[in-house]
Amino acid sequence: MGVDVGEFSGDDTSFKIFGGWDFNQFLGGELEYIDGGSAEDFGVNIDVSGFNASLKGAYPFTEQFSVFGKIGMIFWDADLDDGEFSDSESGEDFSWGVGAAYDFTDNFGGRIEYQGFEIEDTDTVDLISASVVYKF
Repeated sequence: MGVDVGEFSGDDTSFKIFGGWDFNQFLGGELEYIDGGSAEDFGVNIDVSGFNASLKGAYPFTEQFSVFGKIGMIFWDADLDDGEFSDSESGEDFSWGVGAAYDFTDNFGGRIEYQGFEIEDTDTVDLISASVVYKF
């Protein structure tokens, strides 16, 4: 971004909404909208959001429990504000994730996931999430 924020290390609560299609029990695709919240550090505020498209590979241990990994691209927008100066930037970068899913019924389940985003000019951007899943 246009401002040197040094060792910025902010975090915030975020949310995501996702949908996808499982082609079979081992392979699927997902599209997510991610709102990364508003991280603040050193008096600098950064808002990040974006769309993430991923290819997901899964391994079902049982009919109910599976683990998965995914790779994709995030198309992001970031707004920076330090009270005196503001800047906006956008781009597209590599994303990846790992997680586990459990189906309580045929249509209802949950999952936990860790995602990493290789956004340029950052050391690390990551998201840990717990999700409720409805399948139809």
